[in-house]
Amino acid sequence: MSDNPKPKTASGEFILELSNASLHKAEATLIHQVLQETNWNIRRAAQELHIPRGTLYSKMKKHKIKRPPAPLNEIRTK
Repeated sequence: MSDNPKPKTASGEFILELSNASLHKAEATLIHQVLQETNWNIRRAAQELHIPRGTLYSKMKKHKIKRPPAPLNEIRTK
């Protein structure tokens, strides 16, 4: 066991310590997860994240998150 346990709040919850790198990764992971859950519907994903759609686009660019290409069997022909 560790000699230096994580600090706790008065309610007994652990205090989460994040570095800039882990915060960046956590944000990117959350955005990607919500985009997948909403089938890459930007409007719905922004609503789920409680941020404006433009902000979601900015964060996607910042984290280099791009929609994966559709499989060939899902491409519709006219």
